[in-house]
Amino acid sequence: MRCVARVALLAAVLLVAGCNLVRDPRVSVAEIVRITAPDTVHAGTKFDVTATAVLGYIGCAVLDHCDVTRTSSSLELRAWTRDTNKGGAYPQVTISTDLAFSAGPAKPGEFRVIAHQPDGSITEKTTTVLP
Repeated sequence: MRCVARVALLAAVLLVAGCNLVRDPRVSVAEIVRITAPDTVHAGTKFDVTATAVLGYIGCAVLDHCDVTRTSSSLELRAWTRDTNKGGAYPQVTISTDLAFSAGPAKPGEFRVIAHQPDGSITEKTTTVLP
């Protein structure tokens, strides 16, 4: 019975901790400071979306990867930055990068671009899709 309890406890810890147990601690969500997209488009028209992400300090951070989820009415993104600082001092000057995406909503309504922030909040830009 103790063995079953230990296995259940370990499974619960892994479930709660998720991937954080194996995730590189130098990788974190980047702050999205601006989303650029048109205010209105016609249905079926492709358009460009640009998200500006703050990666960190010059010489100490790079874009690790970007998670993007597309639906018919939204584009959801989370940019990940990786700290490359090896414990040395660095200047307090931030570096940012523009991330480019394309979207093409097929139906009239609202198309939302959602960017996840490091604090768990979201930044959003809504485009009205005309018929």
